[in-house]
Amino acid sequence: MAKKSEPKKTKVNKTVQKESKKADKKPAGKTAIHTDSHEGERHIVLGIIQLVLVIAFVVGSLSVSFMLKANKKPLSENTATDRILFAETKLVSPAPFRIAFETTGVVAARSNISIVPQVSGKVVGVNDKFFEGGQFEADEVLFEIEPLDFELEIQRLESSVAQARTAFNLEEAEAKAAEAEWKQINGDKPVPYLVARKPQKAEAWANLKAAKAQLENARLDLGRAKFSLPFAGRVLSANLEVGQVISAGQSYGSVYDLKNLEVQTSFKDDQLNWLLKSDNPEITIRYEHLGAVKTASGMIKRGVSSLNNQTRFANISIGFQEVPADILPGIFVEIVIQGKTIEKALAIPAMAMQKGQIIWMVDDANIIHPLDAEIVFISNDYVVTRGKNGPVQIVISKMPGAVEGMTIKTQMQNQAQSQAESQAGGSENE
Repeated sequence: MAKKSEPKKTKVNKTVQKESKKADKKPAGKTAIHTDSHEGERHIVLGIIQLVLVIAFVVGSLSVSFMLKANKKPLSENTATDRILFAETKLVSPAPFRIAFETTGVVAARSNISIVPQVSGKVVGVNDKFFEGGQFEADEVLFEIEPLDFELEIQRLESSVAQARTAFNLEEAEAKAAEAEWKQINGDKPVPYLVARKPQKAEAWANLKAAKAQLENARLDLGRAKFSLPFAGRVLSANLEVGQVISAGQSYGSVYDLKNLEVQTSFKDDQLNWLLKSDNPEITIRYEHLGAVKTASGMIKRGVSSLNNQTRFANISIGFQEVPADILPGIFVEIVIQGKTIEKALAIPAMAMQKGQIIWMVDDANIIHPLDAEIVFISNDYVVTRGKNGPVQIVISKMPGAVEGMTIKTQMQNQAQSQAESQAGGSENE
């Protein structure tokens, strides 16, 4: 039985082998087409899945957005006046206040005058005061030039004047004689111009006037031989000695007028504005001489001419009502300026000045308003105003962005609230 079954297995194997050979003999193109179709179907499925995910994401985002909007609480519309800011305040009461401020300056002469003689000659005398640092009086002779040459010139010109006068008198006599002779011959006919010798007479008169003018000029030169000045002054420099020959028009020293001493100083715009508008302010000039502090009364001499290149302050000249004898150019001085006392003035701390020169005042309801008062003077320490008769609560801390009508909380209220909270907390602990 076993032997009969073996041939059957052999036949089956052969059949399988034939079928496999037939399969191997089929063309390869059909297999490739079948594989590509499977790949395309897979990509389509993936695309559909991605599209579904994107749509689901968009729908979900929109749903969340709508839900947030539905649950959102409306914001309250607050204006600037609804805000409550903390501010430091100070109660300022009207009181008499005298505006005063100080500055510094330097003494200088308005101008220096050069010593220039008007005549030439040899110096025969020099005043002992005409040296550096010397002080002289008005019309005091500082030096003298030898006068002999000028005296001789005067004598010569006096002779010229006499000759010119004689020539004129002769011409006048000849003119009269010619007129008389004409009348004897021609009767009442007008005397001709040349017969009356009018040109000759006019020439003689002109020569006489010229001679007199030269004589006066010589007398002036004689007076100029003694050099003096019409003011009291002090000598800055001198370069003259006896026996020295000097020339007219050359400088031999320099002096300045004592009355022209003044203080060159500068002021801020606010100080200068008040000073120029003030009615007769009191100006005191303090200076030091030989270790002693001295004072002198001053006055505004000249106003603003330019701004200082470095400080950009306004330059101004302060004069002395009576120039001290010991004051010298170059001395540094202190200037104290005081105005009249202002009754019922508010001396507000300078820190209260806000941007735009606004000062906030606080009413009983803790609402701020601009201070409606005239600003008289501004210094580094105070802003002086007038126009208020009673005490005013002033904001002295900076409040950027503050507007009129805003409610504030003062320092005293904040401290009271803190104390109340601390007491409430202590009672709860007990």
